[in-house]
Formats: sequence, C-alpha cells, structure tokens
Amino acid sequence: MSPARTSGDGAPVRILAALRISLDDDASTSIERQHEKLKSWLHRNPWARLVHATEDRSVSGSIDLKDRPELGPWLAEDKRDDWDAIWISTQDRLGRDDLHFMAFVKDVMDWKKGVFVEDDPSFDLTTETGRLIAYAKATQAAGELRKIRQRALDSRDYLRRNGMWAGGNLPFGYKPTPIQVGDKIHYKLVQEKAYAELLREVARRVLDGEPLRKIAADLNEREVLTWRDHERTLPALPGTKKRQREPQGIQWHPSTLSRQFQKLSCAGQLEYTDKETGTVRVAELDNGDPVMFTAEPIFTEAERTEILDKIGERASKPQRARSGVARLSGVGKCGTCGQRATVNRVTHKLKSGTKTYERYRCSSSTKASQCSEPGYIEKEQLEEFVNSALMLHLGDREEVKAVKTKGQDHTQELEQYRTRLVRIEKEDEEGWYDDDRESYFKKRRNILVRIKELESKPVIPDTVDYVPTGRTFRQKWEGMTTEEQREYLIEHNVMVGFWRSGVDPKERAAYIWFGDFIKAATAMGIPDDELPPYGFQVLNLTKEQERAALLRISQTQGAALERAYESAQAWRERQMERLANSE
Repeated sequence: MSPARTSGDGAPVRILAALRISLDDDASTSIERQHEKLKSWLHRNPWARLVHATEDRSVSGSIDLKDRPELGPWLAEDKRDDWDAIWISTQDRLGRDDLHFMAFVKDVMDWKKGVFVEDDPSFDLTTETGRLIAYAKATQAAGELRKIRQRALDSRDYLRRNGMWAGGNLPFGYKPTPIQVGDKIHYKLVQEKAYAELLREVARRVLDGEPLRKIAADLNEREVLTWRDHERTLPALPGTKKRQREPQGIQWHPSTLSRQFQKLSCAGQLEYTDKETGTVRVAELDNGDPVMFTAEPIFTEAERTEILDKIGERASKPQRARSGVARLSGVGKCGTCGQRATVNRVTHKLKSGTKTYERYRCSSSTKASQCSEPGYIEKEQLEEFVNSALMLHLGDREEVKAVKTKGQDHTQELEQYRTRLVRIEKEDEEGWYDDDRESYFKKRRNILVRIKELESKPVIPDTVDYVPTGRTFRQKWEGMTTEEQREYLIEHNVMVGFWRSGVDPKERAAYIWFGDFIKAATAMGIPDDELPPYGFQVLNLTKEQERAALLRISQTQGAALERAYESAQAWRERQMERLANSE
C-alpha cells in the first residue's frame, strides 16, 4: 500500500521497520545491510519518521508475522496505533508463505496501514492490480521456499542413507572429518579421542558399581567441560556458519551421564526424526541393520545394553541420603513390614548436659502406609551387629573382586530383529511401502535370513572369576568412609532387618543376610561351615521372626540368591526345613 506522504493531521508518517534474517551468525551482515538501506530510505524520504526497527534474527520466512518475537507485539492492538506504515527492504522479508502474506494484506487494509518496500517503489496494495502483482511475487517466494526445503530434505536423506553427518549438534564423543565424494566435501564422524575415552571411563566406573552421582561430582571437581560446553569452543567447519562461543560452565549431572548411554549414537547408530510422524527412528539398511554413522563406535550395542542394565539395576536400589548419611540407610528394613529404615534423632536434657539418642526405625511413621508393629533399634547397636558379623566371617580374609568374562548370547540381537520384522510388517499394513514393494520384500527377506542365522548360534553364558586385591576385607572396610560403606553394602545386595524385641522381650532383634559376599567368600577360601547357615546371621530372633526374614529375603533378593545358590526357592525350602528341625 502506498499511503499518503503525511498522516491525516499533516504530521510525518510514522514508520515501523521490519528487519528479518533466517540464519543469524557471526559471518552474516544481512541485518546491518538492512539497517543501511533503511537509513538511506529515510534520508531520501524526509516525510517519514522512524518509530522503531524490529530485528527478528534466525526467524524463518515461513513464520507468520504475528508470531515473530520482535515484530509480532507491534502488530497487536495495543501497539497498532503507534505506527502508520511498515517498511521492509524486500518483499520476501515479510515472509515466504503466500497464505500468511495474503492474510497480512487483509489485516493491513482493515487497519488502514501502509507498506513500503525499499527495492520496489511501485509496490501498491491499494489497487487490485497492485495486490495481484504482490500476490504473484509472494507465490514465487513460497514456491522457492518449498524447493529449498525439499532440497534440504533430499540432501539429509542422502547423507543419512550413506552414514554421513548432516550437520547439527555432534553426538557425544565424535568429531567430523572431511571426505571427498565426487566434487563435494561431506563429513563422516570419528571418535573424538578425549571424550570417547571419557565415556569409556564412565562406563567402566558404572560397571564397577560406582554411582553416577559420584562420577558426575568427580568430573565437576576435575573441571572437565561438559560435551555441550566443549562443542561451544569448537571452531566453525569450512563453509558453515556455526558460532564459536565461550563455555557456559554447565555442570555434570547424573542424568547427563545416563542420557549418553540411552542414545544409540554411543553405539554409532544413526537416528532421525520422521517429518511426517514426528517420531524418532533408527535409519536402516535394506537388510534391516541400523545405518552406522561411524566405522568406530565407542561401544557395541551389547556393551551399551550392559551399561544401561547396570544403571537400571542401581536406580532400583536405595538412593543417597540427603545429609549426614547413616551406614545402614537404605540397607536396613523394618522386620515387620519390610519398609526401609530411617534414622530418628532425639535430644534429651540431662543433669549432666544434653544427650542425643539415635535409632533406626520403620519409615512408616513418616508415610501414609501403616505398619502393625513398627520396628526400631539403637543405631549404634545395629551397626555394631553388622560390623561384627562381617569382620567375624570375612575380616581377615583377602578381599576379592569379581571380574566378568562375556560369553556369547545373541538373544538381545535376535529380539531386535524380530521387533524390526514386526515393525516393517505393520508399516506395510499402514501403506508405507505401497509405492516401493521391492524395498519392502527385500528388507523383510534379509531380516528373516538374519533371524534364522541368529537362532542357529549357540548361547555361551558369562563367567565370573574372583581376583584377589592384595588387601584384607577388614582393610577394605575400614579404609572406606561411612557413605562408601553404605554404597558397598547396597552394591553387594546385603540385607539387614530389625524388630523392637525378640526372644528376650527386653532386647532388640535383628538379622543380616550377606548377599553377594556369600559367593565371594567361597573365592576367599572360606569353608561353608565357617559362614553362618546360608549367609544368614541373627540376633535375638524368634522362630516366627526368622521365618518372616527368610521369606522377605527370598522375595526381594532372587538374583543374588541364584548367584550364591541354585535357586531362591530351593534356598528358602532348605532354610524352612532347618527351622522346623530345630524346634
């Protein structure tokens, strides 16, 4: 629209300048050049007065004008009376969506506003012919945007199918390296030595039983940059417009570490977001195998799964106490209901001064759940009972460390191929392959061949060897902090329970089950008759309490029981038989 050169009362025309750039980076001068054009235009047209210049940086031309961060608020009703006309350097700065453009034209006419286009003085929305010409230009821009998008999609699809990097954020532990493809330079990803080794270090520590919380704290203490901060420091690749920035000081967090193993990229597999469904998919070859974006993945899929299993196993165990951690926090259980123990501290004033009493007690008192007879026991007494039991049976023996040797088990890989088969058959039913039947049949045939191969392979179980560490169990135990001792007991599935009274109603009752220490004891050379029966030691328990304890152990510690004995069921039956014979 070409408005009058003055407003209705003879005042200058108030101009709102709309500046926009689709991709803003250090190398771009587009916004600055638009400012220069605006300044020149204002100089040539003294009847115009600039009210404000909006700068929408990194805003696509496909975004509706009302939704743009800077321009949008000025189009709202409360600011619309502050300006008379919009100035743009070129028509496509208004947008590359023809429908958005025509909606904007109607709004401008309804609001009785004008539009000035710096490089097209003839731009006029007041006549039908002018609007037709403007719409034709908008349609051209929209068509060009569609072509640009399609070329980008085709390029990313080509790179994805050929395992090349299509740009964007780098996956943890990898860096791009250029490769020549015809007359073009593309990029493959290879391991970034320092961070690939860092991820392997984290994996080793996780498999050794170290909590992610402790690993994250260690990395922060060592001032190791997180991957996001490391990326910010990287220089731009030739031909790209990435900014090099200063690190933000982002801290490592347990969830940050866990997330790296959840991503398939640590195993070199390529994922992408399906534009039609919005779902994240794994890129696949015709044989159903995942597309690998690197020839040197940091982990195999089997290794990644093992790490995730270990993280999941630890997540199901009691977490760290908030402060002043107690040795048996998360280890001790109420003998009556099995709920975890909390530490209760009560301070009494005595003639000799104040004294603090500490007890482990059933946590039901702090929850909505009920316990028919909440257990409690003096903290010092229970910790001394546990400490004495461990030192009596294990203390002077040489500590051993479990070392696992991987066997061969293709069960997981077999399940993955079966899942892929089900998925592509479902996709075929939904019409995904209607225009490409050959691709569907080829992929399905290759998957079936692979399933048959895997089904024919033998399963060789993992083996565990116990290697001496050169120090006694006592030295190990006494060299740890209270928190480390707690973590050690949890890691080895040790279970402790207590009641307020037992055989002697005036005394507390408790038990300890040695968990994975039972299997280690054999490697330490401890004869079975030197351990308490089946790794179970009691303090003042009645027969009924002992039965309840054995039942709870068999219900909650199945995996650890099977490592120590042939089965949890057989262990419980033998224990119950022992109890019956002793009555």
